[in-house]
Amino acid sequence: MDCQIPVSNDRSRTYWTPTMERYFIDLMIEHMHRGNRIGHTFNKQAWTDMLAVFNAKFGSQYDKDALKLRYTNLWRQFNDVKNLLGQNGFSWDETRQMVIADDYVWDAYLKVHPEVRTYKTKSVLNFNDLCLIYGYTSADGRYSRSSHDVDFDDEIQRVNMGDGVGSHVLSNNERPRTDWTPSMDQYFLELMLDQVGRGNKSGDTFTKQAWTDMLHLFNEKFGPQYGKRVLRHRYKKLWNYYSDATLLLQEDGFSWDKTRQMITADDDVWNAHIKANPHARTYRTKVLPNYDDLVLIYGSAFDNGTQSRLDQQKNSEDDNIGRKSGKARDKSCTSDRTRTYWTPPMDRYLIDLLLDQALKGNKLGQTFITQAWTIMVAHFNANFQSNYEKDILKNRYKYLRKQFNEIRNILKQDGFLWDEAREMITADDQLWDAYIKEHPDARSYRVRTVPSYHKLCVIFGEESFDGRYNHVTHSTDPSCEIPILMTGDELNDLYSPRNESSLVEWTEQMDRYFTDLLIEMTHGGNKNGSTLDDVAWVQMITSFNKQFGLQCGRSDLESRYIFLMKQYDEISKLLSHGGFAWDEMQKMVIADGEVWEAYMK
Repeated sequence: MDCQIPVSNDRSRTYWTPTMERYFIDLMIEHMHRGNRIGHTFNKQAWTDMLAVFNAKFGSQYDKDALKLRYTNLWRQFNDVKNLLGQNGFSWDETRQMVIADDYVWDAYLKVHPEVRTYKTKSVLNFNDLCLIYGYTSADGRYSRSSHDVDFDDEIQRVNMGDGVGSHVLSNNERPRTDWTPSMDQYFLELMLDQVGRGNKSGDTFTKQAWTDMLHLFNEKFGPQYGKRVLRHRYKKLWNYYSDATLLLQEDGFSWDKTRQMITADDDVWNAHIKANPHARTYRTKVLPNYDDLVLIYGSAFDNGTQSRLDQQKNSEDDNIGRKSGKARDKSCTSDRTRTYWTPPMDRYLIDLLLDQALKGNKLGQTFITQAWTIMVAHFNANFQSNYEKDILKNRYKYLRKQFNEIRNILKQDGFLWDEAREMITADDQLWDAYIKEHPDARSYRVRTVPSYHKLCVIFGEESFDGRYNHVTHSTDPSCEIPILMTGDELNDLYSPRNESSLVEWTEQMDRYFTDLLIEMTHGGNKNGSTLDDVAWVQMITSFNKQFGLQCGRSDLESRYIFLMKQYDEISKLLSHGGFAWDEMQKMVIADGEVWEAYMK
């Protein structure tokens, strides 16, 4: 769905983020209301005005072709979805913003129309507004799939090749051999990772538009002479590398060396394996593209049964080894009905749930309490009419933490900045090149958008803020629902953590009483660093339960203690900035509206 349009050089490419697309759609709707749309396009002045406002908004220097090509892509996307919804069994899910149907309906339709496979798992943002913009043009026949395909491809060809300059397409016999360099492979992997992240890979290939976009960017960087056939051939070659390497790494004694970018094993392991599999000899000394990137690009296709040359050879020569590799594939293969396809609306909703529970104090260390997970699963399933289990959300939570940590580490480097408008990391090309050389796993962030990053900062940021929270919730396992809380010595087994039914609903009176207890224990010398000793906890638990007729355990009070500590840090940070003050009467932080807006941005 998303395309990229190079305007001049690498730094001026149009990486279309959801925010940019939303703004462009708003501009088009505004000019429609002004009557600036004639037939199937806008008048010249409308394009000039939209371009000026768009560049002013995002600080860019794009030309009209960038917006016009995006306009064409959105039009094609609208028509694809409209045609799908015209078929029996398909419907629009407004919550998930995607086309839905039973698996057998999808299977039957995709057998005849494989080019729309991506819409089975891809959300289509802003579809209702696309109906406003493009709806009438299809109603009177001026835009149809069959008549538009040729024009659309012609437009892509014009943008790719320029106005006749260098537009000669080599025949198969004329086409020269392509000598692939490591830098070309690296860039091609970055392009494919970007398209995978945008949902433009379905099954074992990319969509037609994805190939067009990748070719355009590739030729912009390495020259205009390459055709889609060159990229497709390299795609298959890399697929062979990945599938061969995967089978090798499943064998005992083989491992991936990230530093040397190659498969390693002891000599006796290699000798024994090559004797049975002579085709594997080349991998003993071969430097490969980053294996972790290949997993992201080819992993699902390999899991669904694609065989490599080594696999085919092994099946014919050694049934036992064949069964072993088959078992590995079966284990990872799941049905479409049970696989979780994470769409942007699903990610945003989960992030909002995580943020809500974190602000309520239900996050301890690196995980959430059991009741919080139960609540989030219930809300998530109700919102998306799904039946996901807790583990599905936990796995996505771990993925989001990994993503946050990777972004945070990049932003610590000089010259790297977060672009809130485009929702991505930005830096000069030479900085990216140098950083990726040392950290090849980070190359996808060069072109990847990460919505809601500011919310991830709230959810995950305090885990390593200053060490105090980690000290109280020592060595918390992210997969554990109720972490064992520790202070000082290994004394966490003194009090068992509360169970799901004993979740404390904290009131203002309870907070006031608990705060008084904390002050009393601090004055009594029972506070050591950021926590309190065991004597203090025993006294506070006893007094608290007696006062409110409850049966709270130590974890209940420690959880609230951590929540209050976070609250104090957040308020202190606010008050350290100019313009903010504490209102003792209202018991809240106050500031002028413009001060709040600037800070929250």
